[in-house]
Amino acid sequence: MLEQFTQYLHDEVRLIAEAPLVFGAAVLFLGAIIWVALRWRYSGIIERSSRMIALYKERLNGATPDQAKAKIDSLEGQVVSLKNREWPKLHPAAVADFERVLALRGPHVVSVLPQDRDSSFLARDLVDAFKRIGWKAKRDTSSSDIPDGLSVWPEDDVARAICNALTMATGAVVMVREDQRLKDQGTYAIGVGYKLD
Repeated sequence: MLEQFTQYLHDEVRLIAEAPLVFGAAVLFLGAIIWVALRWRYSGIIERSSRMIALYKERLNGATPDQAKAKIDSLEGQVVSLKNREWPKLHPAAVADFERVLALRGPHVVSVLPQDRDSSFLARDLVDAFKRIGWKAKRDTSSSDIPDGLSVWPEDDVARAICNALTMATGAVVMVREDQRLKDQGTYAIGVGYKLD
């Protein structure tokens, strides 16, 4: 068997030696076909990869991968800090306690002043709770001097009761502020500022 293979190989080499030009042309032609096929196949992949690399370089403004990672980490931290300042909706049990404590105080007029969108859920819950216990409540436009956190004004016994009820319902510290104009009107205001950590 080995002898037959050796004889076959010897015959093929002799055939190639008799027509080297034809054999060389056939090898070159076959190589050219393979090269064209591979170039056609991979040029699209290479072009697409080059475009992606250029796009990433443009987005990163020439930043190194470490600088890009640091920027992404910074942005993720900002998102977390913005999310943590959003006031959550009140739990139904907290709303029930809030209403129970303040219903004993009789009807009053109260305005809830949300600082921004992050306080809208809490502001809506408070207005709804006040209305259910018979108070005249409305959500008002915020004034620019609302401090961070929760605050109630003007200072009197009803404001302190609102303050205590808010503290129980939200778990947050609530400040009581003076305001003679609202005191004279018999109106109360609740400021819902940025949530404190």
